[in-house]
Amino acid sequence: MYKDKILKLLTSSRTGFVSGEDLAAKLGISRTMVWKHIKALGKEGLRIEAVPSKGYRLMAAPDVILLDELRQGLKTKVIGRNIHLRPEVESTNALAAELARKGAPEGTVVIAESQSGGKGRLGRTWISPRGNLYLSVVLRPNIAPHKAPLLTLMGAVAVAVAIRKHTALQASIKWPNDIFLAGKKAGGLLTEMSSEPDRIRHIVIGIGVDVNMAVDELPAQIRPVSTTIAAEKGEAIDRTALLQVLVNELDHWYQVFLNSEAAVLKEWQELNITTGKRVAVSGGGETLEGSAEGIDSEGRLILKLDDGTLRQVAAGDVTILKNREMKNAE
Repeated sequence: MYKDKILKLLTSSRTGFVSGEDLAAKLGISRTMVWKHIKALGKEGLRIEAVPSKGYRLMAAPDVILLDELRQGLKTKVIGRNIHLRPEVESTNALAAELARKGAPEGTVVIAESQSGGKGRLGRTWISPRGNLYLSVVLRPNIAPHKAPLLTLMGAVAVAVAIRKHTALQASIKWPNDIFLAGKKAGGLLTEMSSEPDRIRHIVIGIGVDVNMAVDELPAQIRPVSTTIAAEKGEAIDRTALLQVLVNELDHWYQVFLNSEAAVLKEWQELNITTGKRVAVSGGGETLEGSAEGIDSEGRLILKLDDGTLRQVAAGDVTILKNREMKNAE
């Protein structure tokens, strides 16, 4: 809390410098505590200069998430009432799951500036440098376990809508969990569940969105098919403001989901880029090709094979095939 306030005071200083005495007086803490918080900010990568008789000065505008500002902009019923912000974690999903097992209330959010062991679907590594958004949400819905995949679709809708609202970029969704901008991947979701045969203990929805990182930080093999919000917008993004919109949208769409799963599925259909395309779906040791006809009431992809057979796919990697491949297949 104090670190955020110190950072805000340093950022808003007209002269650049703020004395330790002024910081201590405005925050109601000792100058020793001010110094400790300044050192903590330095360990998080912020360059703060200390000059005798002048005070402290922020050397560059920070690209950090400000917890106090985030909370002030939230208008939620459930999600975001309890927020944990960390400079770095191994995985926000792992920490959120641990908190859930210990009784963390529904709506708990875990946010990290970076991850040392971020996870993607199917056990893949998710590259997680500073400058992006990494968060996980604990949910405890009163639904049957087999309906849990619908929450991935709900989360994807919230992410796409939030990006559209905050940046005016036309974010879209590729089944089941990828966020796309201008035909390239800019984010994804990972949903993990703890359940019994007839009930859900908790669900953790993990979200990763590439925001301000440089595109050349991405692994070379995925660089041609990946992008960031800043790259598409042509300017750096205020991540705290984007995160406010995202948490608000997650709460909104979760409430919609609890009242009408069909309403979430309808919105997902409006935002998705999979339906109507020829796709290849890999998973379970096989690869299927056909036309993506949409999704069913449980969020499974309906795939029409070349022989006219309809297959419902619960999980898998989807590749949207190019026009040339479609013509050859036809």
